[in-house]
Amino acid sequence: MFRKQVLAIAGAVVGMVVVFVVWQYMPQLFARVPLPADDTASRLAYSAQWLLLPGLTLMAGIMAASRRGFIRGALEGTRTPDHYGLEITLRYNQNTLEQTVLAAIAWMGLVLTLPHDQLIVIPAMAFLFFFGRITFWIGYRLHPLARTFGMVLTALPTVIAYGWLAWRWLGTSSS
Repeated sequence: MFRKQVLAIAGAVVGMVVVFVVWQYMPQLFARVPLPADDTASRLAYSAQWLLLPGLTLMAGIMAASRRGFIRGALEGTRTPDHYGLEITLRYNQNTLEQTVLAAIAWMGLVLTLPHDQLIVIPAMAFLFFFGRITFWIGYRLHPLARTFGMVLTALPTVIAYGWLAWRWLGTSSS
């Protein structure tokens, strides 16, 4: 049991390092990504445009689950099919939906509050989300603890965004 916990922690630490490296080198990594005009509508459209990447990860899972008609014991649409791979895909879909909603809310808050030159954080978060979801799904299929790296890449930027937004909101509401 201890070995599994160490492996999960190692995956989480590597994920945190990747997130912070992307954060540190974001201006260089995403220098060619054009920023939107500096008005509310353009900012919101910019955020919505980048939600395509989380949407694609969700669509991939839904398409994979739609093959259930070809899996014996899963045709009836039971929530807990006997097929391990399908069960993992259904869990991936549920978690991806949850993570997408949380990210969408965070990104909308960020595009409305960040200084214009810092909006590059949105594509950085989108790519971390996309890569995180892929590695989460692959890792989950290998072993449930192997999903940790991908989960950190997906969730940590969103958690940081919520923390920053809450701090900013509390700071402005008290003045």
